[in-house]
Amino acid sequence: MDKQISIKQAVVAVLVAIFVSVSLTTTTAFIIGNFVLASVEKTHQNNLDNAMAGAEVFSDIIEMYNSLPEEQRNYDMYLKLAQIDMYYRNYYVKTGEIDNDKLTYGVANGYIAGVGDMHGEYYTIDDFSALVGQTQGNTVGIGVYVTIDTETECVKILTVMENSPAQTAGVKAGDIVVAIDGVSVTEIGYYEAINRVAGNEGTTVELKVLRGEEELTLVATRQKFETQTVYYHKYADNEKIGVVRVIEFNDTMPAQFKNAVNSLLADGCEYLVFDMRSNGGGTLSSAVEVLDFLLPKGDIVFVTDKDGQVLETYKSGASSIDVPMAVLTDGYTASAAELFTCALRDYEKAIVVGTTTYGKGSMQNVIMLPDDSGLRFTTNLYNPPKSPNYDGVGITPDIEVELDSSLENTNYFEITDAQDNQLREACDALANNN
Repeated sequence: MDKQISIKQAVVAVLVAIFVSVSLTTTTAFIIGNFVLASVEKTHQNNLDNAMAGAEVFSDIIEMYNSLPEEQRNYDMYLKLAQIDMYYRNYYVKTGEIDNDKLTYGVANGYIAGVGDMHGEYYTIDDFSALVGQTQGNTVGIGVYVTIDTETECVKILTVMENSPAQTAGVKAGDIVVAIDGVSVTEIGYYEAINRVAGNEGTTVELKVLRGEEELTLVATRQKFETQTVYYHKYADNEKIGVVRVIEFNDTMPAQFKNAVNSLLADGCEYLVFDMRSNGGGTLSSAVEVLDFLLPKGDIVFVTDKDGQVLETYKSGASSIDVPMAVLTDGYTASAAELFTCALRDYEKAIVVGTTTYGKGSMQNVIMLPDDSGLRFTTNLYNPPKSPNYDGVGITPDIEVELDSSLENTNYFEITDAQDNQLREACDALANNN
């Protein structure tokens, strides 16, 4: 106990010294265990009362810290960070150039890297706001998927989302964007060009595009729209096979997914191929909802904590979709897309075709910090209904086939059914085995 008190006093003393000596307006947040607390804002360099009030906050934090098991504490880390910060702010030759936002970003992500959470991330206020919109399936922009056009080094439109500002403006798949608001894409580069398309809701962006030999000027108004994450069609060589491609799992994906499946079945399809290639996952809730739609009654996923205790079990209802299925995977199939794949195979509803998946069977919590920035950190494992957890291992396909080497640098949106050897393998397996 004496050791704890002396360490606490030392940390508080160092922090008080920083508050008294540094003429900066800051709000400092500390994350300890499941607690997120912010220090009192310091507005006056020599205001000892404010400094002591801040010290009391940190004293409370350290009391909670001391409640952790001894092996989970790291007093030296807090002392070290406080000392480094103090010395830099007092003696660094470029003290006036310290960017506090950049510093906070680096420290936060440095901590995450230090604990080895490869899926953790600290988000700035703007980045966190964008992440929330993406997770909800609603975002501000024009609504296109793009890639770099290797011939012109400009922006190539891969697909235009339904009911998006781009569709309203007349943008079409295959268009080559050569200038944005009068500035040449080759002059500013591909990534800066993409950044310039983004902007505030209600503002406009002018796109100069090449469509074959024709040059067009199109104006799109940035708006909120529902992100289209599901695309579907009948397989070119067999119209009894429906192909459903899922880009990511978010809150609007289940409705799009169910519409795709129902539309294909109503249009005479007797087999379904779910393309999960390059799908990095998304929300667990969306994966559970579409699996409930496809699977018979039973378990879907078990969520466990760091001690292996089952916290929650998600189950499927009685209704299901009873047609032969296949799932296409690659090394970028991850997270919720892997759960989708493994659960269908566990119930013997689908064969898996392609290459071994990424191997992410862990679950991250995303929280808003007091200043509206955000933190994503790994808290649980989610386990498929019957198979072992695949975290760090991946899912090995039933039929292993590499994508043809000639297509390695081609976006999936640009690969036709006739070219896609992995899709052909899956369709042949379905048609021949049923």
